Amino acid sequence: MARTATALFLLALLLCAPLASAVDGRDADVIDADQTLTEDTTYNEGFTVTNGATFTVQADLTLGEDAVIRVDQGATLDLQGGNLTGSDISAYMAFSGGASTIELPVQGLTGTSTVRLMMSSILNGSESLTITASTGENISDPTGDEVSLQVDLGDGMETLTLNVTHNHPFPFGPMAVEVVDSSAQLERHEAWELEGTSLVLTWGAAAFSIDAQGTLMIADALVRGADIRCSGTCSIDRSTMEGSAPIIAEAGASLSVRSSLILGSRTDEDVVAVDDATLVYEDSSGTGGWTDAWIRRLSGRTVTTNMPGALVSGSDLGYKGSKSPNAFAETMGDDVGVDLGSSEMTRIVEWLTGDGVYGKEEGTFTVTATTGWGTFATTVPAVWAPSTTVNLELPMIEVVAIEVEERTATVNKSLGVMLTVRNSGLADAPSPVLECTVNGEAADTSPSYIQLSTYGGLAANAEMDIPLTWRMASDGAHVLACGVIDLSGTPLAPVEDLVTSDTGVTGAEVSWTYAEEVEETPLMTIVIALVVFLLGVAGIARVAAARSTEEEHEGEEEDEGKTFPEASDEEPEDEPAEEAESEADSTAEPNEAAPWDEA
Repeated sequence: MARTATALFLLALLLCAPLASAVDGRDADVIDADQTLTEDTTYNEGFTVTNGATFTVQADLTLGEDAVIRVDQGATLDLQGGNLTGSDISAYMAFSGGASTIELPVQGLTGTSTVRLMMSSILNGSESLTITASTGENISDPTGDEVSLQVDLGDGMETLTLNVTHNHPFPFGPMAVEVVDSSAQLERHEAWELEGTSLVLTWGAAAFSIDAQGTLMIADALVRGADIRCSGTCSIDRSTMEGSAPIIAEAGASLSVRSSLILGSRTDEDVVAVDDATLVYEDSSGTGGWTDAWIRRLSGRTVTTNMPGALVSGSDLGYKGSKSPNAFAETMGDDVGVDLGSSEMTRIVEWLTGDGVYGKEEGTFTVTATTGWGTFATTVPAVWAPSTTVNLELPMIEVVAIEVEERTATVNKSLGVMLTVRNSGLADAPSPVLECTVNGEAADTSPSYIQLSTYGGLAANAEMDIPLTWRMASDGAHVLACGVIDLSGTPLAPVEDLVTSDTGVTGAEVSWTYAEEVEETPLMTIVIALVVFLLGVAGIARVAAARSTEEEHEGEEEDEGKTFPEASDEEPEDEPAEEAESEADSTAEPNEAAPWDEA
């Protein structure tokens, strides 16, 4: 008998095991096995679905204040047809504009009744608030956090209308409205249940939160007062989300909203897709008005570049292309750039308005640098990413060849040189400056600095030949080197390796010599020839002078020896012979001392 009782007890435990598991699951903080909940339950602090488990809820759940529902990666929360509601919901129906109406169902209430409006803020009488009931009673400039109005419902009516006027710049209104009649019957209407005209349901802090890192499925359900963040896969189908917006789809997540109604958002949008999150929004309606159905918002807006100190600017950025921020690039960790996303409006790149109008950003990023070589700018379309790289297109200036006119040259005399300069960069170079050196010292060239602006600048992917002259003040073998001037202390200094590939190119070695060494032999020849010429001129002059003296001497002798012949009987034949002999003697004496012989 005892054995039979024991067996029956064990059998009962086995049969009740699944039910016990379900009950334990409702009260547990952690759900790590597949479970289905079919009874209405309250979780004061929330619960966690983990370990790949699937928690199916087919009942109403109430969450305590600030409770957290967590769905770990690989786990699933499947809410089917139930209600998920916070126990402490913060919301109020704001009066929109200066005049509004509230329609209160009061069927079944009779006699003198009290209407109480629990206000969202404490009134001080400066709001110029006046509330007039359709039964004729009114109250003006009330104070405090509650407004009470006595009305006469008579034998009963279906609807009591409250006409509200005010002159307050900030939104405010009732969080709830209660009507208590003469028999103490109470009708309470929460903010989200109020109807009327010129009213905007405004939600405060969420009552509880859902952190869906795994899979969240909501179908044919009502969720009220939740803060939903999806970083896994989430779907909302044929459901109503009251005061549970914005629904956030984090970067990399997937969110679909189909045939659903989203009412009341704590911000200006019902759904937010972050960065590259996948979003499907079909056949659904949102809060409307100034609240967008959905937006795509970047988690950041950083622009990095290759040019420190450059001006980075955006144009037509953000929501409706309304932002054009700018800043100078500075060091950001290992990068150089700026943060243009300090304003959320700058980071909204895609949206669907409350009126169903689709829009997207079509902006640009521009990087501009002003340098001694000119102003360089690069503009690109703005991409929808938290970080964008916009590298400035720069020139690449290099001297590729130095041709000297001769391999030998004279000190202090000019030697022709031809430079070949190339721009292999992506940008035109209006005014780079080159210089030449010899042994690291400034070379004596004309021009001293080669300014490409003189030649109209150098276009991208182009070359030019530049003539100049070179002089040396000392002899010896020297080499001319030319390149871009030192960029230290200039805006181009941080990107020197991007604008010039080398510090300089050298030409062929030139042998410089002094002019005296080259002209010594010809000069001596000229001096010797000049001396010989002068001596010759002197000799000729002396010969000419000697001849003139001799002719004068001979003339005097002829004048002194001339005699006239006397008459005589002797024959004169011998006289001519004697005269001839005398002339012969006279002629022989000068021949012995001729002037040129002496010379």
